[in-house]
Amino acid sequence: MKPVVCIAGPTASGKSALALEVAKAVNGEIINADALQVYSDIRILSARPSNHEMADIPHHLYGYVEGSVHYSGGQWIRAVMPVILDILARGKIPILVGGTGLYFKSLLKGLAPVPDVDPALVAEIDARILNEGIDPVMEEARRLDPKGTGKLLGQDPQRLTRLLSVVKQTGRTLQEWQSQTRPEISKHFALGFVMMPPRETLYKRINERFEDMVEQGGMDEAKQVFDRYGGDASFPMVKAIGLSHLLRHLTGELSYDEAIILAKRDTRRFAKRQMTWFRNQSADWEQLQNANVEPILQSLRDWRPI
Repeated sequence: MKPVVCIAGPTASGKSALALEVAKAVNGEIINADALQVYSDIRILSARPSNHEMADIPHHLYGYVEGSVHYSGGQWIRAVMPVILDILARGKIPILVGGTGLYFKSLLKGLAPVPDVDPALVAEIDARILNEGIDPVMEEARRLDPKGTGKLLGQDPQRLTRLLSVVKQTGRTLQEWQSQTRPEISKHFALGFVMMPPRETLYKRINERFEDMVEQGGMDEAKQVFDRYGGDASFPMVKAIGLSHLLRHLTGELSYDEAIILAKRDTRRFAKRQMTWFRNQSADWEQLQNANVEPILQSLRDWRPI
């Protein structure tokens, strides 16, 4: 039995490059654990690995979902488990990499059996946040789900919509649903690592990477999304940091320079929330400050199934 390697971390931390080096060293295969990189429409703006980077090592669950799909953690779990089991059955090591902490948590701690929420309700809450601002929606969420709202990391409209839509539709809080969970993979069969570069280094990478994205065709990609979806904010993909800012430029809401500045700022803020989440939720994972493969290779050499 081989272990499942999990490499998480904030955006622009270098985790994809690290996963690729690990896969080359151990005959592994890479599986996407990033909620944006599942979408086919945004290769550049989601920092999805290029075709060249994916040429030598098998990559799974990248760019296979249409941008109009409200893709959930439950859908990802149902997609990823057959891939993991197939890789293990062939005697190789699955290497999951991404920045979506909920995906890792769902895999190793269990996914709540939350009923599907009516998309119309989600769209209604999203529209309220857009038109009224986040504060009145946050206040309603505090009344209906005070514990869940208190755990939000800053102003996180997507998470807020999730909390409020679940409690309004089901009459039970998300936390109540989450108490009924079971892991898909035992933690004893997983090795967890979190990329945690120094904040100044990470912020510099974020700024430089977004400039590179735009230079490499990010604006053209945003135009294609706009032509296809019209900037419809009811699609989660359209709200992606970076893409959403460029769409606001295309509609005339922001100048080009404003869009770039705000995209960088909001990406830095998002990375800070990710780091806080991983520190709290993955405290027992080994933290890595740089893309050095040796700590992971050493853990693989030392690993023994319990």
